[in-house]
Amino acid sequence: MSNHPFFTNLFQNRKPFDIEIIECNFADVRNWNYTDSVYPCWLFYWDPVPGAALILNSKKIPLKEDHVVLIPPYTKFSTENIRDFQQFYVHFTAPAPYDRTKRNIFLFSAEAVRSFFTKHESCSESGRIPVMIRAMIYQYLSEIPEKDFLDPEENQLSPGIRKALDAINSKIDSSLSNQELCKKAGMSRNQFYETFRKELGMTPGRYLLNVRMEFARRKLIYSSETIEEVAAAAGYADRFHFSKAFKKFFHTPPGNYRKPGKKK
Repeated sequence: MSNHPFFTNLFQNRKPFDIEIIECNFADVRNWNYTDSVYPCWLFYWDPVPGAALILNSKKIPLKEDHVVLIPPYTKFSTENIRDFQQFYVHFTAPAPYDRTKRNIFLFSAEAVRSFFTKHESCSESGRIPVMIRAMIYQYLSEIPEKDFLDPEENQLSPGIRKALDAINSKIDSSLSNQELCKKAGMSRNQFYETFRKELGMTPGRYLLNVRMEFARRKLIYSSETIEEVAAAAGYADRFHFSKAFKKFFHTPPGNYRKPGKKK
């Protein structure tokens, strides 16, 4: 038997490929009206009960039960809903080459996610569910067309802006000064702001607000910390200023994200 060289060399000298799931949930959603959202991770959405839409470059994309959506990191989009709806969503990170996917909104058939839920309902071993979710995500990632990947020598973001974003993402509770961000990016102030707005479609301050609000939202849902503790972890001096910013961003007060019985 002779081995095919492509498959023989495919996994040699390559790092293990695995996605990291940050958040996974199935939710009844009442409010989903956000403007200019940017996430540093991949997003997966499926709405079996429709009622919402994504907006990318002024184009509205209704979320329907017969398709799923994949959104690469650092894609700027807005959302809206016209009525209550249901959504299954996964936030995750993926290694190369999926760090070179062009920023877009990808639509695929909902067949694989429907298959997942069919298997999920009959699965008696909960430890298998994370594997099943990963298998589903892998399938959808594999369906992204070749034309939607940048060339190996290209980057989704310039190295300097990525360094600044990494710094912002890792220091949510303490804002880095403009001078510190420019230094990390290796750029002058004007060059940094111009490049940041060009590549992210928003200012560094707006991006930091996005990161803080998403961090706080997850804390409110999944942790037992009080709103005062969440406010401090998100970089706010007190509950009042945090609640004001949260309500302006999500159009609902932070207490509405607490599950019954959790501290407010």
